Parts: sequence; C-alpha cells; structure tokens
Amino acid sequence: MRKFPPNFLWGASTSAHQVEGDNIHNDWWLAETNRVLKEASAGACRHYELYAQDFAIAKELNHNCHRFSIEWSRIEPQEGEFDASAIEHYRQVIVNLKEQNIEPVITLFHFTNPVWFSQKGGWVNFKLRKYFLRFVERIVSEFSAQTKFWITVNEPLVYSSHSYLLGVWPPKESSLFKTAKVTLNLAKAHIEAYYIIHKIYQEKSLSKPMVSISANLQAFEVCRPTLKNKLAVYLRNKLYNLYFIEILLRRKTLDYIGVNYYGRNLVDV
Repeated sequence: MRKFPPNFLWGASTSAHQVEGDNIHNDWWLAETNRVLKEASAGACRHYELYAQDFAIAKELNHNCHRFSIEWSRIEPQEGEFDASAIEHYRQVIVNLKEQNIEPVITLFHFTNPVWFSQKGGWVNFKLRKYFLRFVERIVSEFSAQTKFWITVNEPLVYSSHSYLLGVWPPKESSLFKTAKVTLNLAKAHIEAYYIIHKIYQEKSLSKPMVSISANLQAFEVCRPTLKNKLAVYLRNKLYNLYFIEILLRRKTLDYIGVNYYGRNLVDV
C-alpha cells in the first residue's frame, strides 16, 4: 500500500474577504455597499476574531498546513499608511499556526484591492504595480522568519477574466484589451515579487523561500473526437492552463506550482 511521505502537507485554504468579515477598505466591500454585488460579505464567519478556534478545529482534523491571504486593504487602508495593529494581527495568526504545528502558506493577492488602489486604475495601470510590490516587501520583511511558502497571486486568469472580461467581479468591466493588460501586469507583478522575496531571505540569511502562484487549472476533454473539438481542447489548455505558467517558467520564477482544481470542461464546438 502506497503511503504519503512523512513531510507531506495536508490542509485547507481561505481568502481573507471570504472568511474574516468587515474588510471595509477594499473594492469588493465598496461594490457590496453600493449593491453592485448582490451578496454582502458582512461579518462572514468572523475568522478575524475566531482564527485561534478555527485553527484548533483544523488541528483536530490533522491539518499540518494552512493557506490564507493577508488582506492588503487592512495593512494599507490609505495610500502609504500602514496599520501596525493589522500587521500585528497577522503576526499572531502565524504564531498561532506555528504553535499548532501547522505550516503557514501566505497568499499576497487574493482578488481584493484597497479602494484607493482601484480608484487609481488598479491592475490595468502598469505603473501601479509598484504599490503592490511595496506591500509585498513590507509583509515579507515582517514575516519571513516564520514563513517559508508564499503565493504571490491567486488564480490570475480567473481574476482578469471575471473582473475585466465577464464583468461579474469588481470593477465589472468587459474588455478583451483590459483583460490582456491585467493578465500581463499580474505576471510582471509575480516576477518582480519573486525576486523581492528571495532577496529579503538572502539579506536575512534565511533558508530559501518557496514562491509560486496558485493557478486554476481545468481538464479539457473532447465530447466527440472531431478535428474542431481536438483543436479547441488544445487551444483552451494552451491559453487557460499553460500560458501564464509558461511565462513564469521562462523567467525561472516558480519554486513550485500551486494548483487549484475544481473539475473538467467537456468541449463540443
């Protein structure tokens, strides 16, 4: 009988806006308040206050790792103003995980942006990438000694397509051109963040970090073995599954590959 290696990581994953509650300084909260989005996150499941209880339950379930996102809009609610209490909160989150012998895996961008960042143009504007990188540098400098695993961007193609092509997430636009710009900007942000993170660890004489993205991958399968269907599957796999990852692989900026998988896509054109 095959067994998982003793150092295999079992765990769960959350995003700040989905579980913390009252993330009042980001673009999703603004869209909820203005009823641009039908459902409001409100207090969510109060993970911001109840994280210790939640991690105790995770430990009972034999989890030994946990991926969570640090909410940028809590850390920097106003441009250039970093909230020391929010930084301390996430420090205690990491401390609690370590006390439970649960390995922290930190996501730096999980779909939400500070309102001030969005109002400047958000990820469409290449010049604004510097603000995210400043956030990355601050967070990694704070938590590098306690953290080995980092996800710079969660599901970049999901974010760019849902926010700028399908128009279902803030800012709810529908532009192929903007979708392409945002996708490229996120790729550049990861590459630059990757070098920043590794530089910080090197300067602090820490063991090398493990840095990646988390990609939403789908299994594309043909319904009927026609030439059109086979070509459609090839193109969808190439553009959706491989395009973004291959950019980062060419720049050698993936220490591992984070994969989110939810199901297959049957293709019949």
